[in-house]
Amino acid sequence: MLAGRASWNDVDGALDREAEFLARFIREQGVQTNEVRRAWALLPGFLWAGVERVDLIELGASAGLLLAADRYDYRYRAGSWGPDSGALVLDGEDRGGPPAALLERRLVIDRRIGLDLEPVALDEHGARLLEAFVWPDQPERIDRLRRAIALARTRELDLRRGDYVDLLPGLLDERRDDALTVVFHSVSTTYLDEDRYSRLVDVLRRAGKDGPLAWISLEGPRGDPDYHGVALDLTQWPGGETRRLAKADYHGAWLEWA
Repeated sequence: MLAGRASWNDVDGALDREAEFLARFIREQGVQTNEVRRAWALLPGFLWAGVERVDLIELGASAGLLLAADRYDYRYRAGSWGPDSGALVLDGEDRGGPPAALLERRLVIDRRIGLDLEPVALDEHGARLLEAFVWPDQPERIDRLRRAIALARTRELDLRRGDYVDLLPGLLDERRDDALTVVFHSVSTTYLDEDRYSRLVDVLRRAGKDGPLAWISLEGPRGDPDYHGVALDLTQWPGGETRRLAKADYHGAWLEWA
C-alpha cells in the first residue's frame, strides 16, 4: 500500500515516515485475503455437482477471484482441467486427487455473484490491497495472485456489499431454472458464531426444499479442532445429502481425496 512512497531498501525509515498512515490503515482496513489456490481444492466440488451450467454465489468473496475458477488451469495426478491457456496453472501436493472421469466434465459459469462485508474491486487500488495481505517471503503467492487478478478482470463479477447471511435468502429466491445455483465458501463460515451459522444452514435448507441447489463448503469441521485442514463437503437438493469429497490444506497446498 506504500507503492511509490517506500522501498525495500529503506523499510525501517518508511515505517517511521509513514507511521500515521500505517496506524490509520490498520485501524480502518479489515484483513482481506483471496487465496486463489483454494480453487484447486474447490474445483472437484463444482464438477461433482454434476451439472454443466451453474450460477455461483460465493460467501465471503473478497475480490471474487474464486468466482473466475473456470479461467484457470488445473493439474492433478489423474489429469488436468481448464482452458489450457498457461496463464495460471494451479496444482499442489496431490494425495490421491479427484478421479480422471470427474475431470472430463465441463463447467459453464453463467452468473458470478460474490457477497462480502467489504468487497474488493479489481482496480489498481484493490490489487494493491490484496497484495498487502500476502506474506512478503512468499513470491510465488504474489505471482499467482497477480495472474489471477488479470484473468478475473476478463469476467463479469457481481460483488455485493453486506452480511451474506442476510443477503443470501433474497438471492436464492431469484434462482433461475436453466442453471444450477451453487453456493460456496472457503475458510469463511469459521468466523460465524453458532447462531449465525445455524441461520445460514437454515436458509440453505429452506431454499433446498423449493428447488435444486448445491452447497459447497471448504471449511474446518465445526466442533473438531483436531481436524488439521479443511473439509470439502458437498450438499445437494433435492434430498439434502452431504458428501465429504476431500480433505485439503487451508490454502490449497495439498488435497487428499476421500
